[in-house]
Amino acid sequence: MEFRLTTEQELFKKMVREFVDKRVFPRAREIDSSDANLPEDILKEMADLGIFGVTIPEKYGGAAMPGEEMVYAMLAVHELARGDISMSLPVYTLLCLGWSYLVARLGTEQLKEELLPKVAAGQAFLGICTTEPSGGSDLARITTTAVKKGDRYILNGEKVYISGCKEAAKRGGGHLTLFRTDPAAGIRGMAFAYVPVNTPGLTWKMYEDMGRGGLSTSGIIYKGVEIPSYYVLGQENRGFHAAMEGFNVARTLVSAACTGGAEKSLEMGAEYIKQRNLFGQPLAKFQGISFEIAEDRAKLYMLMNTLLKGAWMIDQFYRDGSFSRKEINEIVAICKLTAPSLALDIVKHAMTYYGAFSFTKDCPLEMCLRGLMSYVVGAEGGANIMKIIIGREFIGDISVAYR
Repeated sequence: MEFRLTTEQELFKKMVREFVDKRVFPRAREIDSSDANLPEDILKEMADLGIFGVTIPEKYGGAAMPGEEMVYAMLAVHELARGDISMSLPVYTLLCLGWSYLVARLGTEQLKEELLPKVAAGQAFLGICTTEPSGGSDLARITTTAVKKGDRYILNGEKVYISGCKEAAKRGGGHLTLFRTDPAAGIRGMAFAYVPVNTPGLTWKMYEDMGRGGLSTSGIIYKGVEIPSYYVLGQENRGFHAAMEGFNVARTLVSAACTGGAEKSLEMGAEYIKQRNLFGQPLAKFQGISFEIAEDRAKLYMLMNTLLKGAWMIDQFYRDGSFSRKEINEIVAICKLTAPSLALDIVKHAMTYYGAFSFTKDCPLEMCLRGLMSYVVGAEGGANIMKIIIGREFIGDISVAYR
């Protein structure tokens, strides 16, 4: 059993860390204040470093290491979140990495050739579009529908709280969208397909979020939106299952964004208490503070190791099937349950060490607090949804006891 990163993975991590420290962290405030307009030069440099291609096969312009895609993606997102602690850039990236991973696995050859090279080159955005006005957790009850006519689907419906519409409209790209193809068939009558944002009939309107100012959030309306049938991932009526498969990947990378922001905030807090003097001694001398940092460090360290295991398990599952979906569902849900709340606690603790300064926008910690809230309130599945998954997988089918 090996717990170390490979030499190549360590080198990749170091490369991204150096890029982030030099190019991203100094511009975090600019990114957060940019009204959903990520710097083009940063995105181009990331593409040149191969970051957008770590889940995309070389055949389609990527740089994926077969059987190691999720570990590389997790490392990239974690490091990016250490730099842009507003969460805008890491979330943009994790969406592109996670959902291109699913397209590479389930997309048609024509779709992969059309879309993946652009994502790998940083020239197109790829996100997820499932949440509707009635809610985002119960996808079995979505109302967006599509009728198949010849080799095309015609979509009608509405989605809400969708990341990346402005970016896709500007740069190219779109979202993997879940819709009903046979309303009478329940979850067995859905399709999951790529829908470019600039398709005629699709309109969107931005929301004004409290955080993540560098990344847009929008509502989408489909009115007679036509897409070719080759945009569908996997089998037509297995769209619900394809989406669920993708969410394990997405939740892993969301957790990595949370750990990256938390690690940077913890380091900032630890550095500050060594320098700040109170009552004639550094704050680090007070056990009420140093013990809290020790507890945060212990919890974060355990989470980061569990997350690395989860990413590795996903890679192994697709490599040789050595883990079951049930095992992966549970460990990913454990990470997603823990990561947002722990990261938020760590940021709040660091802010209390900084005192009144942390309540100003001269202190970067407040960006992280606002950005993390998007995952505390439930993006990619709220805390109670994760508890349901963990309980289901660990306890099993309770109906057995009553047979």
